[in-house]
Amino acid sequence: MSTQYTTVTEEGKVPNTYMTGEVSYKKQTSEIHPENTVIKEVSFEPSARSNWHSNVSLQMLIATGGIGYYQERGSEIRMVQKDEVVTILPGVEHWYGATPFNKFSYIAIITEVDKGFGTWLEKVTDEEYFSFQSA
Repeated sequence: MSTQYTTVTEEGKVPNTYMTGEVSYKKQTSEIHPENTVIKEVSFEPSARSNWHSNVSLQMLIATGGIGYYQERGSEIRMVQKDEVVTILPGVEHWYGATPFNKFSYIAIITEVDKGFGTWLEKVTDEEYFSFQSA
């Protein structure tokens, strides 16, 4: 006897209220992962980025394509490339997005969504975004 799992897919563009540039997502809800976990695929066009924000629970980003940026408030911007994993602790203000000339995509795993939503803050300014210094 085989087990049947229900999967619901939701997809679309992320509103510019939370992002600069074009960002799309695909969120899958399934009975396979825990009820209080969200898994979604997110794609950023070149120069697109999220606003500064913080989460109330743990979030993991698994880079699946392109080259991206990730920054925590008070730290330098770091590059993120395919197959890298970024673990973002609850309450840490941060942003992420594509580099100026590359798309960037990742799978996000957000745990304990029953704790509530994160807090969206101000947009990442062009000055902040273009301040990346390669080593």
